Amino acid sequence: MAPQPPGWRWGPFTARLPLIHFRPEWPELLQGLFVAATTGLAVTPIYADLFGMGFETAVALVVVQSLIIYSAFLLFGEPFCPGWLTPALPLVLARTAAFPTADERIDFVNAVVLATAGLFLLFGLTGLGRRFFQAIPRVVRAGIILGAGLSAFLGETLPRSGGRPPRLEAYPASIALATGVTLLLLFSRPLARWKERSPAAAFVASLGVAPGFFLAMLLGPLFGEIRYGGLFENGLVFKPDFAGLAAFNALGRGLPAGGYWLEALPLALTAYLVGVGDLITGEAIVGDAARQRPDESIVFDRRRSHLTLGLRNLSVGLLGGPFFPLQGPLWAGATVIVAERYRRGRAQMQTLFSGIASYYLFGLPILYFCGPALALFRPALDVAFSLTLLLTGFACGALAMAEARDRLERGIALSVAAAIAFGSLAAGVALGFALAATLLGREAWRDPQNLTSS
Repeated sequence: MAPQPPGWRWGPFTARLPLIHFRPEWPELLQGLFVAATTGLAVTPIYADLFGMGFETAVALVVVQSLIIYSAFLLFGEPFCPGWLTPALPLVLARTAAFPTADERIDFVNAVVLATAGLFLLFGLTGLGRRFFQAIPRVVRAGIILGAGLSAFLGETLPRSGGRPPRLEAYPASIALATGVTLLLLFSRPLARWKERSPAAAFVASLGVAPGFFLAMLLGPLFGEIRYGGLFENGLVFKPDFAGLAAFNALGRGLPAGGYWLEALPLALTAYLVGVGDLITGEAIVGDAARQRPDESIVFDRRRSHLTLGLRNLSVGLLGGPFFPLQGPLWAGATVIVAERYRRGRAQMQTLFSGIASYYLFGLPILYFCGPALALFRPALDVAFSLTLLLTGFACGALAMAEARDRLERGIALSVAAAIAFGSLAAGVALGFALAATLLGREAWRDPQNLTSS
């Protein structure tokens, strides 16, 4: 059997450090500079809208959550490009916005983050995750994911705090441009043939959301939707307000009151289902590439992954604050990009972990301390967040429809999704179980997914 990539074992985990255990991979470093480093900033407008967080404190939270994301491969040895639990994001946002005050919203999201951490740790330590996942009918899981997609679209039509218009109304051309370009680059079948023939087109497409976002940044002023200030209005070196996080994280404000935990539990259970689904997807992507790399052995371990996700969400809840996207196991787009070059052999990519770490700039959040870069991105961050939500809605729809096997299941999934988007998560799940039991019977609980070691 081929050896595992080198690293320092500690318990079920393996730590790997740049330049000691792997080399830089320059293509991934270049892509990461444009993509991974800017994606985290997209959520900063929501920190201000929902939680009353200043920009300096919001960037501090972005730095903290980024460092915790990087720990997935640097400290714990997870063989995926880590990210957020994105399908759960619209559901968390929708429920959070229903609380009338910023303090209530902060405590609620902290409860969601910590409850999610607790579930991953509990199911990882006890091995009960597989049973729980199988207890949820596949059609109900599809409905929850589709409901998240509908919630993402619906959220873009709602007014923002302070009586401001919805983002789609404030930035219609910029959002349409960014979203349209990104959908073409990522999902267009006609363009896929062009990408196969043109290395340049393939490289642009591999940058994910960056080309569409940068086009919106460039043309937004011409549409009269984006206005830039001075590049040095934040100084040359930006100083995030890490001390200010004490007013937002559980370590500084204390644990949320009991009522918030009850409200948070359905969302935490949903986040867990999303996380396990992401693990299945990640194993399929990386496993397919690893079969063409007999020089090293990539080990998938669901128990390790559960513990990693539990510790990451626990850390961001205690040290960061109301990180509503939640820490997840997989950034699917980035994992596909790294895996495609990894499968071509050691000459192209030394090890899977050299590619993953390079895509995240070796875990160095340099951009967040660069004043001119933040001054450039900040006016367009509302567009970036809308792009994130609309892509989430599209991807959730595609994923949910693939989960449903026939017209009856698609009808049930849509009914569940509508109940979630226009009612509540609890109502949608209850409806899903009722429809699954009465319309599908035992067939609803027969799942072809391979869930060993969940």
